Amino acid sequence: MYKEISRLDRTLRSYQQDAKEKIFSAWDECNNVMFQMPTGTGKTRLFTSIISDIKAWSILRSTDAKILIIAHRIELIEQISENLGKYGIIHGIIAGGKDRDLSLPVQVASIQTITHHTNESAARELKANFIIIDEAHHSIANSYRKLWKMFPDAKVLGVTATPWRMNNRGFSEMYDRLILSKPIKEFIEEGWLAPYDYYSIKESSYLNTEISNIDQFDIEGDYKTAALETVVDTSRIRAQLLDSYLKYAKGKKGIIYSISRKHSDHICNEFKQAGVNIVRIDSLTPRDERRLYVKRFRSGLIDIIVNVDIFSEGFDCPDIEFIQLARPTKSLVKYIQQVGRGLRPTANKTRCLILDNVGLHLAFGLPDADQDWEKYFEGEVPSPSGNNGSGCANTQITNTPEPSFEEGNDEMCLIVSKEEVSWSEHDNELLKTLYFDKHCSVAVLSEVFKMKEEQILEKISTISQSI
Repeated sequence: MYKEISRLDRTLRSYQQDAKEKIFSAWDECNNVMFQMPTGTGKTRLFTSIISDIKAWSILRSTDAKILIIAHRIELIEQISENLGKYGIIHGIIAGGKDRDLSLPVQVASIQTITHHTNESAARELKANFIIIDEAHHSIANSYRKLWKMFPDAKVLGVTATPWRMNNRGFSEMYDRLILSKPIKEFIEEGWLAPYDYYSIKESSYLNTEISNIDQFDIEGDYKTAALETVVDTSRIRAQLLDSYLKYAKGKKGIIYSISRKHSDHICNEFKQAGVNIVRIDSLTPRDERRLYVKRFRSGLIDIIVNVDIFSEGFDCPDIEFIQLARPTKSLVKYIQQVGRGLRPTANKTRCLILDNVGLHLAFGLPDADQDWEKYFEGEVPSPSGNNGSGCANTQITNTPEPSFEEGNDEMCLIVSKEEVSWSEHDNELLKTLYFDKHCSVAVLSEVFKMKEEQILEKISTISQSI
């Protein structure tokens, strides 16, 4: 029955259409479905199409299907509302400070507002038939559990890029099934996500050793802010942040993820002194001021936004050119959400630059590392796979250190970078013949293979080691 609701939507990408069909089919067999798809691949657009299909189906059946969309932050609510409006879906909003029209069949609601004891009675009157939960890795929280009690017969779809909880608590108690999209690596290979260059400190670095020695954790299991500030918010480490930006990303548009408001202030002050156009945004920044900063950032009038978790989820600005990680975390969700902000491709962006100044890839792998989401969904801890990701299908990996920062002795090195062209075993054999047998020059080989001379030299070095 529910499978028949899905219509062909030619505005969707092929993987989104496929996902939509799988979701509707799953609802024929169970009530509660979690769908995983990477940051930047269009989850909001997908569930907008699902809503459109349900509305069309409802009209054909002369029924009045009610759809409730849940988010946990006002920025997400506004983004969802904007997308619904773009596709002509009339809807109401249930959130603090917003006018309400509960008669509309589609509602976008704040989880905090709709489950508040003063609103529960009115919320039940919505009689929602379908519930879509954005950023559904939060839905284990008690506030979300109230939804299942309020709407016991509703079909539920939870969408997330990261079905993972720091305490390894699974989602199977709330959801009957997990549907997975393609892994990030395939999205990069097919051009739906941008490839990346990844720079990071070394495992043997001073800072990584200091972070490893932190033994103070909050109730969620992440590092305590005060402990992080002691280790990371120092003039020495902030100098490394600025130096790595000036060396690798100067003039590019980007986001820096910091530890706290105080840390953000310190970063802002030091970057401004270096002539960088940077602003700070956090949860206490007035909404109008935040919107103005984001608008100016999108238009190129601001180069960098430094923030504390604000732009980890739901922030949509595809032309971000670099991400700088200045906050250590134990959270896989935070890591993937943060680096994912930079992987949206645009016509003018060939790749994203990731500056990992705190060595997060050492704990979580690279952004396109294989993650065993099914085990995380069940609450199991997967065994390490050894697949740390690659940046894209064809990569060059180097441990050659870059020059030292001005302060301290930590060095950033290139962990992974996209090659300009694909490389096969046939290319290997041809290069071996041309260089070792025919004695062709590197300049000639550069022309033959359409690669930079330094890349050719690197290939020759690799071949030499295997001979």
